[in-house]
Amino acid sequence: MHLLDFPEGIEPSAIQYNAESHTLAFSAAVWTENGDFGLTAKGDKAYADRGDTGQVYDDLFVRHWDTWRIPGRVYTIGTTVLRKRSDADGLFDAEHEHVFTNILQGTGLYSQADAIGADQFSLSPTHIAFALKPPHLQVATHTRLEVYLQPLDQPGFRPIQLTPGSQGAISGVEFSPDGKKIAWLEMAQDGYESDRRVVVVHTLSGGKLGQSVRWTQEWDRSPSDITWALNSNSLYVLAEYNGRVRPYHLSTPGRLPTPIAFRGSTAAISPLAENDSLFLLSVSSLTSPIEVFLLDLDEDQVRGDPDKFPPEAIHRLTDYSGPHINGRLDHLRGEELWFTGVDDRKVMAWVIKPRGWTEEDSPKSYPLAFFIHGGPQGAWDDQWSTRWNLALYASAGYFVVAVNPTGSTGYGQEFTDRIAGHWGDRPYQDLVAGYFAALDKYPEIDPNRTTALGASYGGYMINWINGHNVFGFKALVYHDGILSTTDTYYSTEEVWFPNHDFEGTLIENRANYEKWSPLNHVAEWNTPQLVIQGGQDFRLAESQAIGTFTALQLQGVPSRFLYFHDENHWVLKPKNSRRWHHEVLRWLDEWVGAGKRRGVEAEVEPETEAIDVDVDALVNEGLFYDDFSDLVGGVEAFVEDVAANVVEEAEELISMVL
Repeated sequence: MHLLDFPEGIEPSAIQYNAESHTLAFSAAVWTENGDFGLTAKGDKAYADRGDTGQVYDDLFVRHWDTWRIPGRVYTIGTTVLRKRSDADGLFDAEHEHVFTNILQGTGLYSQADAIGADQFSLSPTHIAFALKPPHLQVATHTRLEVYLQPLDQPGFRPIQLTPGSQGAISGVEFSPDGKKIAWLEMAQDGYESDRRVVVVHTLSGGKLGQSVRWTQEWDRSPSDITWALNSNSLYVLAEYNGRVRPYHLSTPGRLPTPIAFRGSTAAISPLAENDSLFLLSVSSLTSPIEVFLLDLDEDQVRGDPDKFPPEAIHRLTDYSGPHINGRLDHLRGEELWFTGVDDRKVMAWVIKPRGWTEEDSPKSYPLAFFIHGGPQGAWDDQWSTRWNLALYASAGYFVVAVNPTGSTGYGQEFTDRIAGHWGDRPYQDLVAGYFAALDKYPEIDPNRTTALGASYGGYMINWINGHNVFGFKALVYHDGILSTTDTYYSTEEVWFPNHDFEGTLIENRANYEKWSPLNHVAEWNTPQLVIQGGQDFRLAESQAIGTFTALQLQGVPSRFLYFHDENHWVLKPKNSRRWHHEVLRWLDEWVGAGKRRGVEAEVEPETEAIDVDVDALVNEGLFYDDFSDLVGGVEAFVEDVAANVVEEAEELISMVL
């Protein structure tokens, strides 16, 4: 069914629809000279025909993530009203073509470098709420966004600001189903992207401003997603908790949320009943891609222990991954390893035993793949990943250990905050403690065949470890990391990040940057290292990787450089992902060998060819995708089977909402 045509040159994203008002909202680019969607194509052509390639910038950002900013071209929010045509051939006003309105035109508000995300705006029948950065703030040093409210029938109306103007980042803006409340996630500190998020609910009174209440002020977890209950009286959020992403129910402001998770990590929750007893969940684990489950509970069970849900309450609705992982990954399981880290704090790691492991295995049978996450405010959670798929390494015969050291998320905000000013000591000491705790608990690991891998901050730590290798790693893998903390300061785009984590600007606190810079320890590098970099990574520029490889080569340290000119901070293209995994596994196998120790009877042979088959199969079958939508979109084997159903369901949905 054909709905409408957007104006030429408009590439809409984050499309939302309100059925009651028939309003469709979206994010798209316009030229600041006029701000009219109808003139975007004209502006694009003038830019393309300008005759030279020079770009002039008077402010930051110059570039962001993987895209160079085009001066004068910004992102805004547009709306249009859908109406059924009498002959049912299309959907538009019977007398006029669709009118596309730039609701931010004349307000001075826009997104300078990136499309406005779906979690930054929300529709009610009468209003639109959105979160944007105030135009007077320096975009490179401030994370603060403000929440604004604007009537749908008054484009150009100066939006009403709902936030106080002293907070940090905002996300998850969401109107309640009845349109009377707006919820969002709010950080307290401007300039700290990993501050704790608090659920804020603003109640409108007769369509006018009311009161904002902080629902989770006393909860020491950081929710990442908001979903309203169908009755508009309560909320559901997702939050990391000790290595898992769990769904929680928020029934009352100030009351601690009730967990309703049962296993793995939840990517999305959709309530299906007004009494909060029926839910649709998207769930994955370290060893299983996302599948869809139905959770059917009575009211007593909702308030009870989620680990004691009766089996009959959980219904698995999909098995997209089963045919593709059975016999490869289905027998693998992630297990928790807790140990004492720096300052006598409890620290957690995930462990996956290798394919072919048995309780009768001899000591020192398996090589170790030791993973260091990025962020550094991030975590290894019990969820499927396409870029760092830990189960793949276990399937290839490696004992997998992934530590969540100081700075990790999901273990309380104070644990996360403790990395500031301590990039090279507290997390490093936790990694050392976790490494030896794993060797102690799992004697099957061969300490003479251990490796470490990391990206972003993990790549920084790989370089740091090469100058401080008390582990005895025999090979290292660096991906898009840091060689020089001082050089990175002026080449990265989001300068608020080093300002916070190194406790000041480079001018104010240069000593801290120098203290934790791997560049100052390259003379001690002697461990073979694979260096990987994406050419479109503007977060951590390619000069850091080239410098790392150069330092290794000049000192005669065995090293290899893998470069993807068309990838950003992440390697996302399926064929590039396959090459990435092939080269990483080939590098590890060259130095420590895959599977059980040679000479020991092994189910998994160390030859590279066997590994390639597994990687090719997993990539070709589309299991290197992060969420359900990507899974369906990327699995070539599924496309022909599901296409007809997807179209039919989409048409059904359209007819229902319009």
